[in-house]
Amino acid sequence: MPDVADMAALLEFDRHAILAGQLWRLWTGHLVHYSVQHALIDLATALVAGLIATQSFGARRVLCALAPGAPFISIGLLLIAPDCAYYRGASGLAVLLAVMAGAGLWQQARGNHVAMVRAALALLAVALAAKIAAEARGFSLGGSDLPPDVMVGWQAHLLGTMAGVAVALPRVRDRCVRRMM
Repeated sequence: MPDVADMAALLEFDRHAILAGQLWRLWTGHLVHYSVQHALIDLATALVAGLIATQSFGARRVLCALAPGAPFISIGLLLIAPDCAYYRGASGLAVLLAVMAGAGLWQQARGNHVAMVRAALALLAVALAAKIAAEARGFSLGGSDLPPDVMVGWQAHLLGTMAGVAVALPRVRDRCVRRMM
């Protein structure tokens, strides 16, 4: 029976294995992590963001965003990160869910606090952009207990942002159009 390390190696995003036809890795690379702490951070972030996104978009739409979101991020890594030979983690999917959650909160803002809520969400969007830019420059907040030779996959965070916008924006736009009619 394979041990945990062998199983993780069989499931991780492995550029050469994917290009050789092991397409399941487009999805499963998001399920394996480099450490328990890394997994818990991704899980907690995805869980909170997913619960918030579900309130606005429904469980079906959230699950339907994750199914193509995983291979979208992986294929994006193949295309825009040629030096990325291996990737493990759900942070790209967590960012997708966070963007959906933010879009849902933006559209649900009501009453006297609309401006305050939307200003806070805009600041969070700027913080996300700054975080991704800092990661692209080699800076990391740490905390996820990655091995010293593993870099943060900022491209996965960027691709998760793009996927979240692609899923959430049409819904937000459609609701705004209906309100104006």
